[in-house]
Amino acid sequence: MRRVMLFAGLAVVAAAARSPGQVIVYDNTTNSVPSAFQNGGATTQAGNNTITRYVADDITPLTGFAGQSVTQFRLSVANLNTVGVTARPRIRFFLPDGTGQAPGTGIATLNFPPATFGASSISLIVSGPLSPGQFVIPASGFFWAGVVFDDNAGTTGATQAQLNNLGQGIFNPPTVGSSVDIFFVSTAAGVPGDFPAGTLQNFSGTPVANFGWQFQVAAVPEPGPLVLLLGPTAMGLLAYARRVRTSKAKASGVA
Repeated sequence: MRRVMLFAGLAVVAAAARSPGQVIVYDNTTNSVPSAFQNGGATTQAGNNTITRYVADDITPLTGFAGQSVTQFRLSVANLNTVGVTARPRIRFFLPDGTGQAPGTGIATLNFPPATFGASSISLIVSGPLSPGQFVIPASGFFWAGVVFDDNAGTTGATQAQLNNLGQGIFNPPTVGSSVDIFFVSTAAGVPGDFPAGTLQNFSGTPVANFGWQFQVAAVPEPGPLVLLLGPTAMGLLAYARRVRTSKAKASGVA
């Protein structure tokens, strides 16, 4: 059974600072409730891979960054088991063009390597650097970000019951950008395709249904002084023009 699990001060959250040369366009990794929501619904599929349902949060980054590539992101992982569990988080981003603005068209899929998550904890994991164009903030701004957990085709040793008890930490309110009090849970287990079947849910405001995510983009360079933008050829022309003016001034007897 999927449920919200409260942590009595046991949440362990890694620092989520801005990387050099980056701008944080969405951040909900500061205000831990602390509580968590488990994905549940794990089933064994082809290739002996046991995998959970997909759970996603709505993300609205700062305005003015549509069309820019995300360079790095962070998400919260909650382990509701009483032992450490090794699993692979698999991330899927969607446009909100499904029914009722639910996840619709997929826009990126990214896999983390298997990692071990401490017992009864909430932690933040950080993606590697993303390539330009790998995940672009959509024109609407609003998108869905979610995760499933699997045992990497049986190689991590995680049981079905342990995978069911992995999920995301609940944080609120976001400190950069915004998110409404709603999340999405897929009907079937596995990394979902376009327009996945599922439901939009919340916890009736107790707590507010926002999960821990952070997104960064590359900072736009500030324009430098004009002479620096002109380059050596243009600067040479400027110097030549000054010499010509000086020569004419001397010839006319002007000091």
